[in-house]
Amino acid sequence: MPRATDGPGCGARPGGSVQFEAMEDQAPALDAPTTHGRWSTAAWLGCSVLLVLLVLGVWLRVDHDRAGANLSNAIIAGKRPDAPALSTRTLHANHSAGVPSWYRADGDSQSRTARGAQVMVVNWWASWCGPCEDEAPVLRDVAHDYRGRVTVVGMDAGSKDLKRDAREFANRHHLDEDLVLLRGDRADEDAWGVSGFPETFVVGTDGRISSYVNGPIDDETLRGLLDHELKEHRS
Repeated sequence: MPRATDGPGCGARPGGSVQFEAMEDQAPALDAPTTHGRWSTAAWLGCSVLLVLLVLGVWLRVDHDRAGANLSNAIIAGKRPDAPALSTRTLHANHSAGVPSWYRADGDSQSRTARGAQVMVVNWWASWCGPCEDEAPVLRDVAHDYRGRVTVVGMDAGSKDLKRDAREFANRHHLDEDLVLLRGDRADEDAWGVSGFPETFVVGTDGRISSYVNGPIDDETLRGLLDHELKEHRS
């Protein structure tokens, strides 16, 4: 493409004539990537990764909620679903009474073939839970009266409760005398389908859940559920 030049320094002829000079064909120069462009690309990639992780997290949350809801629905329908495996984390670091010696887990579920298994009460609680305060003496008395036939497991809501506060709660109610005190986490809550505190599950000697109570349980109700389950002699 021609270009116009004007003035002495630009190749003009005397008399004001204009000379056109042909431009040499040249390959257009490519601009080097700018720092701004690199940052934009990195930001876009970062946002994409975060979006994928967010979608994955939501999917996992929904999947866990669905699993918990399925467990609750199966119990209500009388299908006796497999009880999830217990946490092996004790509430007291120096507490030797963790899960019972007869307890066995088969993957994510309690074993149906544990020899010498007892009926089990799994109670989910938290130190800040008002109804849990009222319920604690019931669990303590039942654990004492049914010793040798029933194991009462107090599962602290570890993901929502400070360990120090949970220990003080247990000490105040003397729960460590007859209960097995364990500390659950978010995965344990999801597995059991726990949506609030307290919640109580009765597990037969076959490792299956026979009943559960969503909310505080009283002495008469808990003893009735246990007496019924003990009469079944499951294997």
